[in-house]
Amino acid sequence: MTGFQKQVNLTPAPAVAGDFASSNPRATVLAGPGGLVAGTLGVTVGKFAWVDTDGVTVQSFGTATKAPQGFVHREQQALIQQYLAESGMNIPQGFSVVLHNEGDFWAKLAGDNAAIIGAAIYADYSNGDVCAVAAPAGASVTGLMGSTNTAALGATFTATGTGTALVVTAVTGLITVGDAIAGTGVTAGTTIVAQASGTTGGAGTYTTSAATTSAGDTVTAFGVTMETTSTTGLISVGDTVSGGAGFPVAATVVAQVSGTPGGAGVYTLSAAGSAYTASATGVTTFGIVLDVTAVGSGVLEVGDAVSGSGIPSGAVVASQVSGTAGGVGIYTLDTRATAYAASTTVTAVGGVLTAFKAQSAAAVGELVKISTWG
Repeated sequence: MTGFQKQVNLTPAPAVAGDFASSNPRATVLAGPGGLVAGTLGVTVGKFAWVDTDGVTVQSFGTATKAPQGFVHREQQALIQQYLAESGMNIPQGFSVVLHNEGDFWAKLAGDNAAIIGAAIYADYSNGDVCAVAAPAGASVTGLMGSTNTAALGATFTATGTGTALVVTAVTGLITVGDAIAGTGVTAGTTIVAQASGTTGGAGTYTTSAATTSAGDTVTAFGVTMETTSTTGLISVGDTVSGGAGFPVAATVVAQVSGTPGGAGVYTLSAAGSAYTASATGVTTFGIVLDVTAVGSGVLEVGDAVSGSGIPSGAVVASQVSGTAGGVGIYTLDTRATAYAASTTVTAVGGVLTAFKAQSAAAVGELVKISTWG
């Protein structure tokens, strides 16, 4: 049973969002076998929609810079799904969807701008809203990509060798199995094969790949282990490492062994260093991880195109890993950075230009005629 009438309009509403605005020719998106059907969250009538790469599933959201395949015409295909609701505009998951890519339609105007005849029509990536004049504004946030660190590579120690047994004391840094070692009494190319006793990575007895004759001499070890003691930003697996004497060029972070997740700690690199480095500043990491630390305005959505100092050109938000949905948190981009980006303003574009134009004047929140024939 519907609710009681609550108001009387002097002028009847011209239409409902999604209605045809004329009897002009219209065209639909060609569907393949089994398509088109609504995706997980359903599809909203009277808005733009996108077809997934499977050519079957339709979503009310899209990703930059992909334009929507069509507009969802109202043909009584939506269902009332909310308890006690009087109407509904959502086509449930799995139900058939017809998308129109040409024609004249009525739509509810969203965004920040009023429409005038001939105004360009944009689709909001997050929900398929119809916007006029300019792409809907996305979020403005403060974030950084990667990290800058004070880091060490390998270790220096006092060594005494007897055959392939190497007794080490006074260790500064971290010795790792697989490290190359260099110093008096050490044959070039000798590596650490195993640790036989002592503190892991510290003082103790190690097995070497070749006999050594060191007698209380200073020896260094270096390999794929990076130890950071001070970190600004976030170190992520897959990040490229740059800077620091002795550090491998273009190596990536393979794993974190210990320490604060993403912060000060011990990491494994994809390539070995060329020399022991006691402490180097300005060792940076960077990749696809964007750490959003503050939100100035809006909500950051998966699929938003983002830009800012140090943000890779043409990058799109690929996922949110953690944090407040659409707000402060960790995100991934679809494009790798080329350098560490310290705290910077990141702006998102929330929508994309469509083939439609406005064919009536309308304020935000009012119905507007949109057409591909204009």
